Amino acid sequence: MNPRFRRLIVSLTLLAAACPAVIPPPTPPPLAALRSFDLDGMDPSVSPGDDFYRYANGAWEARTPIPADRPSFGTTQQMQDDASERLRAIVEEAARTPGSQLGDLYASFIDEATVARRGITPISPWLQAIGSAADHEALAVETARLARFDVGGLFSVSVETDDREPGRHILVLRQAGLGLPNREFYENTESRMTAIRSDYREYLETMLSLAGEADAAARAAAVLEFETALARAHWSASDSRDAVRTYHKKTPLELERLAPGFPWRRALAAMGFAEPSILVVAQPSALAGEAEVYRRTPLSVLQDHARLRVLTSYSRYLSPPFENARFAFYGRALAGTLELLPRWRRGVMLVGSVLRDLVGQAYVARHFPPEAEAQAHALVADLIAALDERLARAAWMTPQTRARARAKLARTRIRLGYPSKWIDYAGLEIVRDDLVGNLARASAFQFERMVARLGAPPDPDEWLAPVTVPNAYASASVNEIIFPAAVLQPPLFDPSADPALNYAGIGATIGHELSHLFDDQGRKYDADGRLGDWWTAEDEHNFHSREAALVAQYDDYEPLPGQRVQGSLTVGENIADLAGLELALAAYRRSRGGTNDLIKGFTPEQRFFLGWARAWRTKYRDHALRAQLLSDAHAPARERTWTVRNLDAWYVAFDVRPGDRLYLPPSQRVSFWGTD
Repeated sequence: MNPRFRRLIVSLTLLAAACPAVIPPPTPPPLAALRSFDLDGMDPSVSPGDDFYRYANGAWEARTPIPADRPSFGTTQQMQDDASERLRAIVEEAARTPGSQLGDLYASFIDEATVARRGITPISPWLQAIGSAADHEALAVETARLARFDVGGLFSVSVETDDREPGRHILVLRQAGLGLPNREFYENTESRMTAIRSDYREYLETMLSLAGEADAAARAAAVLEFETALARAHWSASDSRDAVRTYHKKTPLELERLAPGFPWRRALAAMGFAEPSILVVAQPSALAGEAEVYRRTPLSVLQDHARLRVLTSYSRYLSPPFENARFAFYGRALAGTLELLPRWRRGVMLVGSVLRDLVGQAYVARHFPPEAEAQAHALVADLIAALDERLARAAWMTPQTRARARAKLARTRIRLGYPSKWIDYAGLEIVRDDLVGNLARASAFQFERMVARLGAPPDPDEWLAPVTVPNAYASASVNEIIFPAAVLQPPLFDPSADPALNYAGIGATIGHELSHLFDDQGRKYDADGRLGDWWTAEDEHNFHSREAALVAQYDDYEPLPGQRVQGSLTVGENIADLAGLELALAAYRRSRGGTNDLIKGFTPEQRFFLGWARAWRTKYRDHALRAQLLSDAHAPARERTWTVRNLDAWYVAFDVRPGDRLYLPPSQRVSFWGTD
């Protein structure tokens, strides 16, 4: 134990001895709680006030290698590995008997010999259709038809709850067309980014060569030039997450006037959207710019771009040369990963994605007992009560906004574990020896389900998240949060564990998602999920001052030399991390009723904060970390752990003082839903 904490523990012991009638001796914790709170990952040689992440996780980090088949590894990846092992047993059992959709899909992926023998043949009809397009408009129609098979084009489409009229679904169009993560990867002139673009050009050349195309080098360079022109028209990642700025209703005719040079209505009709009366254009200037680039680009270059989109989308399901070429760029060059995941693991992930509800039912039946579900609901109730208390007394909010915020919370829907209604896959044909055909039919099946939602009211039983993926989701447009069964697992949640760890793990995760409904974007939606302005100017000013302080705090972090966290890009997740931690601590205090039991010499709140840090254990390859810093709305794990420096309770728990590197003066600590 760090010597600083001995003073705190001694003082508590003396106080208990002096006033035995007021503070009874601590109750010995259950054996399971003792086992769940381990010290093996800590590095007590590091002061918690200097680097709380390393103090909590330094020993774990020193002894834990990143597997050769991963760009990063940590708590989340371990949870996914655990879920994959459980799913493997389910799908391999199903695969022993032909005729099961689960088993036949898995078998079609595992059958490497058949996949290798067929080579590029399964996608040849699509490539031939692209090559036969006589002009720009004909090609636009052909590429639009491929959208139903999960092949991306110049723009992406989705059918979503209408942010302004949440009682119906509406078609949404967004910028697309890039093979690199975002605009920054095409414009950044640093040597590392220049190298990535060079590797990407080589990847495009390799794919064209494997597809039997001549003069691949020059044609790959032309495609990269085309994508670079598209990228210049794109909005930045931070601008693209703004809910108000990305809501522009247009008729299809208005879209064609806004963005001439591309046959928008014919393309939408080819996708199955026969003349929608209205749609949302997320980034109008980007789509206009893309259309102009499309208009002036030679047909042959556009055809090559479309060919490469097909090849990139399906290369993982073609013969080894295609799969290896894709991995060489997206896995090794972009993320630093050394090896492909084992084929069984990739097969399990595929089945979980394509037949998510079918495998989800089996997973829940075997691995999500009712007692775990009941305890999770109790923990959620504590979190909601904690947020309601803080909304009620948030001094920085005006009374009318506080009242409306509480009304929104009262109507927030919390969904745990699994849906009440599962997807019926009866109409989906899965053939045991037809991998690409299976994926194409499955993509079309899901696309048709999406098209059918257009104009219809939201289904309250619809569940958009796979229950077998350890993640959680918030949807401001329907005012709900979802926690799949796979995230309600150790180490984030264990019904037999020390409650401090559960509240710091799954509790902070629940608080994180709950607070997304009140963060920089979620606060723009009311209790009905309607996008609108229901805060006063005073509320917005007070919120923005706190938001700006958090942006500045994260802008100051430099995970890699010369590469800082983008505070404006990550601010939504950083707000949710801070608010979730504040709420989880408040809920934990409510749950333990003032008890102050020690486990292995650590107080409850010390264990709580250590549990928070343990949940963020993650190691990155430099390539993957750099890509995340440039394109991801989440800060890296270490910097997310440092959220603790905004909570007064952390300073008390670990005796953090001026001079410690993470120390912030009280006036600089940011709080959204803490104690004012």
